[in-house]
Amino acid sequence: MTDDSPKARKVSARKWAAVTMAGLAAVQPVASVSLMAGPAFASEAGEAGEAGEAGEAGVARQDGPTELLTSLGYFEGTYRIAARLYLGGDRNAAAAHLDESHHAFYEDIEDQLQAYAAPGFADEAQAFITAVMENAGDDAVQSAYNALMAKLAGNAAAAGASRYDKVISLHDLLELASVEYEGGVYEGKVDVPIEYRDSWGFTETVRARAEAFAKGDDPALAQAGQDVLEQLDGIDALYPGLTAETAATDASQLAVAAGWTEIIALRVK
Repeated sequence: MTDDSPKARKVSARKWAAVTMAGLAAVQPVASVSLMAGPAFASEAGEAGEAGEAGEAGVARQDGPTELLTSLGYFEGTYRIAARLYLGGDRNAAAAHLDESHHAFYEDIEDQLQAYAAPGFADEAQAFITAVMENAGDDAVQSAYNALMAKLAGNAAAAGASRYDKVISLHDLLELASVEYEGGVYEGKVDVPIEYRDSWGFTETVRARAEAFAKGDDPALAQAGQDVLEQLDGIDALYPGLTAETAATDASQLAVAAGWTEIIALRVK
């Protein structure tokens, strides 16, 4: 279908591996979603998401330990979004985000985890997903989330990453956050909510990791973490809320922060 409106975005059709009751997730949480399931987008969300995914394809990924750290960041960002939505009272949106996300398929990271003899996090992820999908109490979801975040940190430690690996991974995640924002927000309107939320999730993952670096006992990495945090100062203005309908028209701070983070990484190489 062609739309001649000047604001229209052209998106190509894509075949998604539909598996669960995604349409119902927007109305009420479904009983469960398998960790191994492919995305189950409602057709509208699936086609709209193409805008962000097309941009993602152009985001360069590092290899080695950095690749594992960045891959873990994809999962962490997704879980951060679901937890924030759920614990903020929007349980349906949390369930829908987990059901629709294309960033957290466990089979995508299994080979990397095995290559580094990492412990994995399948059980913890499934426990968190199940808690969200089965409409568990806030305390149960928070507990499952905390356990999952701790296990993700343990997997990151298995990478044996250098200072440079750790900081350049933040650069990669910020680049992705910038692309996701561009794919989700058009002229200040949030027209692909899942891409907009993903941008927030990856940015928050960067913030959390940088804060951990800044509090650590490695002086060089602590300084790098503080420098990255300075680049994120004021970035909250880009995200007025995870279910907001409007957002910033200029998100260039994300790209600028990514650029500076690359320089910060080179300083500790």
